Parts: sequence; structure tokens; C-alpha cells
Amino acid sequence: MDSAPTLSRLVGVVRRNAGFRRLYAANAVSQVGDWLNVVALLSLLLELTGKGEAVALVYLTRFVPFFVVGPPAGVLADRVSRRAILVTCDLLRAALVLCLLFVRSPDQVWIVYVVMTAHAIASAFFEPAQAAMVPNLVSREELVFASALENSLWSIAVAVGSAAGGVILALVGRDTAFVCDAASFLGSALLLRGLPAGRPQRDETREMLAIEREASEPASSGFVNLLGLADLRDGARYVAGHPRVRALIVVISSFGFTLGGVLVLLAFFGEQVFPSTSGSGIAVLWTARGIGSFFGPLVAFRLVGHDQRALRRGILWAFSAILVCYLGFALSPGLYVAAGFLAVANAGGSILWTYGAALLQQMVPDSVRGRVAATHMGGMTLAMSTSTVVVGVLLDRGIGPRPLMAACGLVAAAPIAFWLAMQPVFDETTGDMGEAGR
Repeated sequence: MDSAPTLSRLVGVVRRNAGFRRLYAANAVSQVGDWLNVVALLSLLLELTGKGEAVALVYLTRFVPFFVVGPPAGVLADRVSRRAILVTCDLLRAALVLCLLFVRSPDQVWIVYVVMTAHAIASAFFEPAQAAMVPNLVSREELVFASALENSLWSIAVAVGSAAGGVILALVGRDTAFVCDAASFLGSALLLRGLPAGRPQRDETREMLAIEREASEPASSGFVNLLGLADLRDGARYVAGHPRVRALIVVISSFGFTLGGVLVLLAFFGEQVFPSTSGSGIAVLWTARGIGSFFGPLVAFRLVGHDQRALRRGILWAFSAILVCYLGFALSPGLYVAAGFLAVANAGGSILWTYGAALLQQMVPDSVRGRVAATHMGGMTLAMSTSTVVVGVLLDRGIGPRPLMAACGLVAAAPIAFWLAMQPVFDETTGDMGEAGR
């Protein structure tokens, strides 16, 4: 597949691959529910507390578990049926979302934090398993298209779910949004049951080396291996020993320093800087995020291409768009101008995520793919958590949303410089490219 992606080729990936089609449908159902939840939850927190730190804390409950639980979750994804992990996590998340119905007053906000922490732990197991399974459902040549499809789905879900969330809040209230989210996880679990088991492919050479290493280690290392710490160590060694993989993880994770703060600020821009009612300002901004994220990779495929060099070039242009457009957002005079800048900024973020994921999936072999995916997600969530805390605290210390949004955009200058400096490593003829298989 040397030609640029078109709608017919993207649809063809879904049509030809039954397993990917089922995974795609399951994500479509659950992700729309997720964004209903986001709009309802942010509106609820601002109504009950009115504090930046409250919004920052709920984001932390979503981010930190990925960093803490992500590594062992990646080990599990490389050991057991990935389908079983996906179905179990969806059922747990359905039950947890219903607990949000009990939050009625400021002294019950703690329920939100407990529920969202548990929800994020389940998601931390779900995401590496899903990321590791995709290359087993499509051919190597279709990976970049599959990544674009997944990103486009996320974008549509953000736009549709956020818009629907605003309508539901205005017409029937938050409880309906939470119930719809729980129902979406149940529907997703039913679809995921039909996936192949997705057991990781065995790398016999790696296994033999691991057995020899265990035999030479003291008996106390058995406890370490039982916990999966040896697998974690092997995953860390793989990332450390492959500079291209390491550079990709660092540069994509760096986006979290911008994104974490932006997510906190969007709630304040939607509700306070650009006054609206019943969460509609938040819904407009999140809908703009979805629209931009949908079109970003599709436009980039046309303008930049999708071979290895083009994917790397696209990451550079994506960060440049992020920097410029968040500065533009900070200076915007009204909601809809800001939404326009936000759409383009999220087009950049979408390109970054799509191209980065495609490169990683092409580079990394199946036997360690879950652990590398977990490392990638852990780095991203650590960066987002840091940014979320800093911005939330600064908001409540009197610094305005506009200068903070501008600062979030300027942070993107650092990964731009890093990515430019790392290009000679990618231009070397030996290394990581071509290691992964179906």
C-alpha cells in the first residue's frame, strides 16, 4: 500500500479484517459514552466546587493510575488473553460509572475521585491490551491506516459525545449522561467477546535467554519473577536499548506537558471566560477538539505522506501547529474563535498521536508490545499529571486562564527541539525499523 490513504482504503481495512472491525465497533460505542461522561462530570464539579484544583484533581485520578499501574498492566497484556482483559475492564467500568449517580452535594465529591481512580485503573489495563492487539488484527502494511481509523473514531466520539452531552445536560440532566456511559461499556463488552483470544506471540529466543538468566540468579529472584518484575525489567531494557523507540516515547509523552494543563483550562474557558449555561461552553470546545482531531491525520496524509520519513516529518509539523494555535486560543476574543484555534491545535495533537503510534507499532515486536505501549502511556500520563497539578494550583493562586493557556502552548517548543536533534538517529540504516510482525 504505497499510495496515500483514501476513504475507500480506510474503509477497506475495516471491511477486510473482522477482528479489527469488531474492536472498532466496540470502541465506537464506549467512546461516545465516555465523552457524555466528561461533559457531565466537569459541569458537576464546577457547579459543586467552582475550584480549579477540583478539576485538576479529577484529571489526576484519571492520569496517575496509568503511570502507576501501566507497567504491570503491560506485563499482563504480554502474558494472558488480551480479549479477557478488554471484556473484564469494560464490565468493571460500567459498574463504576453508575456510582457517580450518588454525587449530589459538595460533601459527596470524594465519591467522584474514588470512582474515577478505580475507573482509570481499569482503563490502565485496557489500553495496553488494546494497543498490543491491533497489530495482530491487521497486516503490517495496514497499521498506519488502522491507527488513522482509531484516531478518527476517537475524534468523532469526542465531537458527537460532547455535543450530545451538552444537549442531554440541558434537556434531561447529568444522571442520564452517566447511565448512557455505563450502558456503552456493556455494549462494548458484548462486542469484544467475539474477538480472537489475542494471546501474545512467543519469542523463543527471548524466552530461552530469560530461562538461562533465571537459572543463574539466586533463589530469591523467584518472587520477583512471580510478580512479573522480570518482565518489566525486560521491557525497560528493550526501550533503553532501542534509541528510536526511546525517542518516540519521549517526544509523544512530552505532549502531555501541554495537554494536561489545557484540559483543566478548557473547563474554565467554557464556563467562566466565555460564559455559557448548562455546560454548553464546555460542549462547544470539546466538540471542536473532536472535529480538529478527525481531520488532522487525513489532511496530513495528503500533505506530508505516510512513509517512515513522512511520519517523522508529520510529528514535527504537528508540534508546530500545537504551539501556534494554543497561543492563538489564549488571545481569542470569543468562544467560537477560540474553538477554531482549538480545532487546529487538536488536529496537530491527533497527527502526533496517529503518526507516533504507527511508528511504534511498526518498530516493536509482538512479544514486548504490551510493555512498550504501557511505557508510552505511562510517560504521557506522568507528563499530563504534572501539567494538570501545576495549572490547577496556579489557577487557584490568581493567575488567569489566558496566560496559562499561552504557557501550555509555549511548552511545545521543547519537544520540537528534541525531535529535531534526534533525526540523525532515525537516519541510520541499522536499528529498530522492521522488527515488528503480525
